[in-house]
Amino acid sequence: MGVKRSAGLQRRGLGLSVLGLLVLGFLSTQCMADSAQTQSPPAVIRASGAGQVVAEADRVQIDLAVVSQAPEAGPAVAENAKKSQSVESALRKALGASALIESSGYSLAPNYTYVQGAGQKLDGYVVRNRLRISLNDVHAAGRIIDRASESGASEVGQVQFVLSDESAYRKQALEQAVQSAKERANIMASALGLRVVRVISVYEGQAPMEPMRQRSELFKAAGAAGSPPTSILPGGVEIRASATVEVEVAP
Repeated sequence: MGVKRSAGLQRRGLGLSVLGLLVLGFLSTQCMADSAQTQSPPAVIRASGAGQVVAEADRVQIDLAVVSQAPEAGPAVAENAKKSQSVESALRKALGASALIESSGYSLAPNYTYVQGAGQKLDGYVVRNRLRISLNDVHAAGRIIDRASESGASEVGQVQFVLSDESAYRKQALEQAVQSAKERANIMASALGLRVVRVISVYEGQAPMEPMRQRSELFKAAGAAGSPPTSILPGGVEIRASATVEVEVAP
């Protein structure tokens, strides 16, 4: 009897111990949950900055167009092909093998004129063959335009001075942007009587490279004998970057 009673007491004590552990675990979990609920999220400041680097262009791109018009589509296409070949041959002869000449668009469209009392009337077909000339010699822009116009080109779209590789300059601009964003965050924190504890995140913005462009209306190609050659001075290239930082602040 004594042995049975002792075993029962032991089992009862073990059950109470397990129950006590469960209660303690529940209370501990509840305390942790209450503590997590009372903790407020960190104070955050977000600031943006910009960077800009101007580099000297090392490549020129010129958009040209050879335009032909004829009463019928077939003759207009044939005439344009002949003119385009003449322009390409003249440019390759003047610029050498290093020049890149490629087609950037081609169109064949009817041309209409307005006749009083009769409305629109078909006035033949227009073919426009667009060419892009790229060259590492940035001082050759005027020469390209003169040779193209003399050999049959009808339009000059725009002249762009660009960079062959802008990666190093883009890195500099991005570094400036991040540093500017950090400085602005520090200024805002200081104005609020706070200090920056750590950087939480950094976002890079989209800021495209801005080449210097000159459009056709800004210059006049040499057309007549004895006229002065076209002169276009190369310009710089502006590389911009932007960045946004989020920082944690505290008193």
